[in-house]
Formats: sequence, C-alpha cells, structure tokens
Amino acid sequence: MRLKILDRGSGLLQRLQYAVIRAFLGGHVPGSVSVVSYRRNFFGKHFARCVQDALRTTGEWSAGELEIFAAFVSQLNQCRF
Repeated sequence: MRLKILDRGSGLLQRLQYAVIRAFLGGHVPGSVSVVSYRRNFFGKHFARCVQDALRTTGEWSAGELEIFAAFVSQLNQCRF
C-alpha cells in the first residue's frame, strides 16, 4: 500500500517541487524523490547526506565518471535517471 502523501507532497514547498518535477518528467515523480522528501527532517536529509558521502568519497573514480556509470546503468535498465 502506497501512502497518498508520497504522490502529492505534504507541504507547500514540497507540492511546488513535485509540480515542477511533473512538468519536466511528464507527470511522474520518481520514487527516490518521494522517499527522500517524505518526513525530510526525520529521515530524508540524513539519508541523502549518507548517499552523497558514499558516492563522493575519494576513490579511483571521479564524480563525473560515477555519474556517467550511473547514467549508463540507468539506460540499460530503461530508467530515465
């Protein structure tokens, strides 16, 4: 069961953000955006920070190479992101 609030947003700024995303993506808000946006102060901002830290740590690949790799995998999975 999916919470309706994930589809429409909970606050004014979140609803505006969703409207902009829908305008650019043809009426669809990705699930990843909904998850990070839902109860942002409790979960989303901390989770987003952990993801950024994991993806941006120093390693063999640059940030650009990681982005290209992610885009390639998304294309193989027929995902727009």
